[in-house]
Amino acid sequence: MMYYLFSDHQGELSEVGGKCLSLMKLTQEGFNVPEGAVLTVKFFKNWIDELIGEPELRNKLNCSNEFRSISAELKNKALKLSYSKEQKSVLRQILTKLNNCNLYAVRSSSPEEDLAGASFAGGYETILGVTENNIKDAVKKAFMSCLDERIFFYKEQNGFDTAKIRIAVIIQNQIDSEVSGVGFSLNPLNNCYDEAVFNANNGLGESVVSGMVTPDEIIIDKHSGKELKYSIGSKDKVIRLNKKGGTETIELASEERALSPEQVIKLNELISNVEKFYGFPVDIEWAFSENKLYLLQSRPITSYIPLPDEMQTTYGEPKILYLDGSLVKQGITVPMTIMGCNILNLTQKQIFINLMGKDVIKDVKQGLATSRGGRMYVNVSSTAKMQGVKRMARTWDMIDNITAKMMMELDISEYIPKKKPDILKGAIWGAIKNNISTFSLYRKASKDPKKYKAWYQTFEDDYDKWLNELDTFEGTIDVVINEIIHRFVDLLCKMMPMTFAAEMARKKISKMLDKAFSDGNQRMQFIERSLPDNVTIDMGLAMYELSQFDEIKFHNEPELLTMIHNRSCSKLFMNSWDKYMSRFGCRTAMELDVGTKRMSEKPEELINQIKGMAELDKSMNPITIQQNSISEREKQFNELKDVLSGGKLNKLENNYKTLVTLGGKREGLKYWYIRGLATIRQIILKEADTLVKDGKLDESSQVFSLHYEQLLKTPDENRETIQEWINQNEEYYKRLENVNEYPKFIDSRGKILNLPPVNLKEDQIIGQSISPGVVTGKVKILNTPYEKELLPGEIMVTRATDPGWTPLFINASAIILEVGGLLQHGALVAREYGKPCIAGVNNAMNIFEDGQIIRIDATRGIIETNIS
Repeated sequence: MMYYLFSDHQGELSEVGGKCLSLMKLTQEGFNVPEGAVLTVKFFKNWIDELIGEPELRNKLNCSNEFRSISAELKNKALKLSYSKEQKSVLRQILTKLNNCNLYAVRSSSPEEDLAGASFAGGYETILGVTENNIKDAVKKAFMSCLDERIFFYKEQNGFDTAKIRIAVIIQNQIDSEVSGVGFSLNPLNNCYDEAVFNANNGLGESVVSGMVTPDEIIIDKHSGKELKYSIGSKDKVIRLNKKGGTETIELASEERALSPEQVIKLNELISNVEKFYGFPVDIEWAFSENKLYLLQSRPITSYIPLPDEMQTTYGEPKILYLDGSLVKQGITVPMTIMGCNILNLTQKQIFINLMGKDVIKDVKQGLATSRGGRMYVNVSSTAKMQGVKRMARTWDMIDNITAKMMMELDISEYIPKKKPDILKGAIWGAIKNNISTFSLYRKASKDPKKYKAWYQTFEDDYDKWLNELDTFEGTIDVVINEIIHRFVDLLCKMMPMTFAAEMARKKISKMLDKAFSDGNQRMQFIERSLPDNVTIDMGLAMYELSQFDEIKFHNEPELLTMIHNRSCSKLFMNSWDKYMSRFGCRTAMELDVGTKRMSEKPEELINQIKGMAELDKSMNPITIQQNSISEREKQFNELKDVLSGGKLNKLENNYKTLVTLGGKREGLKYWYIRGLATIRQIILKEADTLVKDGKLDESSQVFSLHYEQLLKTPDENRETIQEWINQNEEYYKRLENVNEYPKFIDSRGKILNLPPVNLKEDQIIGQSISPGVVTGKVKILNTPYEKELLPGEIMVTRATDPGWTPLFINASAIILEVGGLLQHGALVAREYGKPCIAGVNNAMNIFEDGQIIRIDATRGIIETNIS
């Protein structure tokens, strides 16, 4: 078919485009959509064949460097296109069936527009007030908008085939509106699912859509219909229809409301019904004409933060506040896999059982934490009820200062339940009872740290040996994975007293420094550096050792990979390589997700990172840095000793001994979990290989789109069932594809909580001082550690880091983190390498740009941007 009426049977997306398919569905559902028709993709096929029939042109459409020139070339050719007899006949039929309306609206509709995915909002052309005589020109203009360079760029960014040109065009009866605008079925400013937002202006809605005016803004509670806010805009321009065709813009400022309270209620009913019909948030274009409300367009809202259904409360229920622990504590900025979240839940469950004597996460809404929907969430409501807000904030202060500040400054009283959730009853008593032995071990670690460390090391060695020999373990996949988790938690219970003793020693030394010196905080940062047995720093040193081999210096990546595979490198290099892989091959960026490939599975990335270290100046290499840091630590310790005497001196020496002996082991908490997790990954992949062999999976990586419980059932299920599980599981993840940035705090109705902006000097940005020093340099913004090369001396700017980022700290002259605190991974590594570091810089990824020269005063936590 070359055309359909909106009232006809629904066309296919590939025929009519997303915008038109939506209008057809809405028309047939009974919504008041202006009568219209669509010229399908088939209508324009001959034109497109004529435009890009040459293979050379098609090849250019695959190259972004050619988009501007090819767009201009295609548009010039399109101007010469003519209508065939069949095309003219179709247009006449449409105009007749639309009852010979005086004026029409002509809009493009893209087949790439997905009703729940890419929306191409604002990308294509709309022509208003089209007369019958001008209909052919308007249709061609709408068609030509698919040749615009911005459309090619949008397609490339969203994974569409740029060489495949398709378009449909809508012809609709034009509504001569007295007032019109747009609406959102959730609040785009704070993500709240319960609020609808409307922008309105007198006349046609193009003045609102194009951003020509400051419209009225109305926020309404969708469920009660109550107006929460009505802000009157300047509305100094109005677009009206010209009865002879086209539109005209009139200067006409109005201080009156564009919408009456009754019209707002009607709009709220309309957008609520459209959202209910589709089952996802929408934005709409609407118009009032002669007091009738028309629905002009509806698109999915793709750029919002979804929450898993299990975490949401219904409207009117007490709301729950969640903290994104994967972002704040682990620096994870993209979704984890479904299996990854499941394994984390299994681990958290066992940790809480050991700590509190019961499973306090089995109930998502009442428990203390959950991992689902690609994220790790802390239930702030339940935790604050159990701990109190102040105590909770103090706990988070060392992890992320801004998070702690938000807990104290935001009014979260509405989220704290009136009584303790049932799941938490007895949890505090259980924690006391279960941790009596932990307190006893803490005292032993504090009294004789060397002896405790030697005792603990036997358990670490046993766990290491057991993991290496796990191939001999007999039992089902469920039994093996649970045994790994149980053994890790047992190790954790022996490790925690040791790290707690080191932390208490650190705090006591810090207090002594603050009393003795005005710059005690800075001195403390030096005393914490280069503590022995820091596994993350050991990884950096091992990488540097590898970088000094000739194999790294004189062979490119493909050559070296082949040599390593064939074991044709020098014996000394192979020994160092094998030793590194045995200990650190389990590590990588996003390593908490069992679905993430380990460095041992992608050695090419490791080689590229090591090559970046090969030519480092001696003063920048980690060995020299570590030696200098040890000297500086001893210097600061001795200077403090010189001002103390008697009992205070004895306390200092005891605490310093505890810190140096045990403090470096803190990073082992995560390391040993990652070691176990890497083993769990191999067990799951082995099971996945069997499923591929049996034809139940297409490839092994699909296994991470299954829930853990589903994986255990796969031996008894057929391919169709397993594939259906995967498709259903991935449905939620499709909604995450357009999430660019996850918030720290979000409630169970989707509302994002933020502190109000701080007034600063124009050229100053404030953050938390993490590691002292002053540096001026060029910015390099990195979303991932492998995105682009970080050159020596550049200032690294990123959201947060994990051990996969460690090599980049060596090249960086300084580090800026959006997220982080004194004990976050990035802070520890920055201090260790003596790199100035500022964390908690809100929106840092957008404030700065590559190549910008800035000055970091990390001693005061100040960044200056106006550097000439």
